[in-house]
Amino acid sequence: STRRRRLFVMVRFKVDGLDVFFPYEYVYPEQYQYMYHLKQTLDAQGHAVLEMPTGTGKTVALFSLITSYQLAHPATGKLIYCTRTVPEMEKALEELRLVTRYRVSELAKDRSAAEDHQMPDAGSAA
Repeated sequence: STRRRRLFVMVRFKVDGLDVFFPYEYVYPEQYQYMYHLKQTLDAQGHAVLEMPTGTGKTVALFSLITSYQLAHPATGKLIYCTRTVPEMEKALEELRLVTRYRVSELAKDRSAAEDHQMPDAGSAA
């Protein structure tokens, strides 16, 4: 069905100049603000307390921003993510896998497009 297919459409966008890989079709304004403030904190090498209500997509927003930031700034270091229970960790790891798979597929498309752009015209003289 069309509704089911739409769930797998993903989006790539900028947050304060950072290319962010977000594995869902729609980014809620609260998620964007969360990512924006998180990026500002990382840029300042500071600390932050960010809160959002349960069920608003904090985990995917955090993983999307942090993994994108790590890609752009390899010296950033590791992300340490803690949960209270094993089921919460399993759910978080599934979100991280989704973010990572989306990023890998987007970067592969970028490489393929760059290679296609660099290929000489078949009709041009060598």
